[in-house]
Amino acid sequence: MKKILSYALVFLVTLSFVFSGNTASVQGAKDAKGWPKEPDVFAQTAVLIDASTGAVLYDKKCHKKMYPASITKIMTALLTIENCNLNDKVTFSENAVNGLNYYEDANIGCQIGEEMSVKDCLYALMLSSANEVATALGEHVGGDVNKFAEMMNQRAKDAGATDTHFANANGLHDKNHYVTAYDMAMITRAAASHDVFNQIVNTVSYTIPKNNKRKKTFSAQQRHKMVSPYNAVYYEGIIGGKTGYTDQAGTTLVTYAKRNGITLISVVLHSNGQNVYKDTTMLLDYGFNNFEQLNVSSNIGSVSDNDALLPSPFNGMLTSLEFDSDATIIVPKGVQFSDLESTVTFEQTEDTFAKINYTYREHAVGSVDVKYVSKKAEKVDTSKNKNNMETATTAKQSPKKSFKIPKFIIPVLCVAGVIILLLILIARHKKKLNQIRANKRQRNR
Repeated sequence: MKKILSYALVFLVTLSFVFSGNTASVQGAKDAKGWPKEPDVFAQTAVLIDASTGAVLYDKKCHKKMYPASITKIMTALLTIENCNLNDKVTFSENAVNGLNYYEDANIGCQIGEEMSVKDCLYALMLSSANEVATALGEHVGGDVNKFAEMMNQRAKDAGATDTHFANANGLHDKNHYVTAYDMAMITRAAASHDVFNQIVNTVSYTIPKNNKRKKTFSAQQRHKMVSPYNAVYYEGIIGGKTGYTDQAGTTLVTYAKRNGITLISVVLHSNGQNVYKDTTMLLDYGFNNFEQLNVSSNIGSVSDNDALLPSPFNGMLTSLEFDSDATIIVPKGVQFSDLESTVTFEQTEDTFAKINYTYREHAVGSVDVKYVSKKAEKVDTSKNKNNMETATTAKQSPKKSFKIPKFIIPVLCVAGVIILLLILIARHKKKLNQIRANKRQRNR
């Protein structure tokens, strides 16, 4: 099976060079609106992305390596959520409690041997930005801080953050601990896929109960001012985020919010206390005021089972290709689907055959997966095939010669079938776009 897929993939990659320059490429209209004018932010680097597609809507040196400070804790929370039960108990070590660089570093006064639930630790981590809690969680998840840092770096790569390197769980300064604005947006995008993370960062205050060492409850207060409805910088639609500050990193801030079905993630690095919220508000306003989502399948249609069904050479299944009906792209308001350019890339997975990538004015605005859809082939009507059955019975009673299908036939049939399906898909795609253009020309007469 692996050899068959390899043959198919090699053949399809070759075809991709043809498709990307011809059938699969759609030229945008000349009168399309340009990219919206970007705001002027104070931060040294910044980015705004659409959480659904990962598309970059604003970029100010977003791939420049910078010190993150406590926004590091988004990754610490992400790994904790993915590897722990909220009711697990975390025991604070001497290293965690005494590992602060300075007395004034953010903490909640944990003691050596103190036991706290993972849930309570996460609230202390994200609301109070407690550094000793970050270290304790790192030790709990990874065994020790160094192993946890390795986990952080691997998870960052998995999230699409390739220019980041973590050295600790809390973000206290280390010259080998750095991120980019884009990478932090992608890490936040991964964290935001977890409901428990969204719930925590959207909380204004949380009471940490008494435990074996803590004789009084502790009130963890949200440090991100845009989350509180009673704060002057409160942002409508806010979900949450994380604050950060060190002398070397300056003021850093990650924020994400949702309006009209669109979730945007803002990251500003090395701003300052007076401008960090102003920068963030400008970025979010820029995104919500200037962009909108388009559903891909509703604009280009889909390949139905009747249009593209072929029998699989491996089993009694019929396989077709169709677009992901939930896929969206994000474009400047007023831009039409026919204004976009598209290219096809082939990505062989369990249920995905290819991906159509969309751009506008050289900006990536999203993509749609071309998926496999399979169903069982219907049984042949025996009443309509009586003569065939009689012939088969006669053949069964008479001597028959053995015949083996050459091994190369199966991969050839597989590749041929998939190519036919793709050609049908691309033809329908192009036809739909031509119809849109024709309608636009008709309206302009």
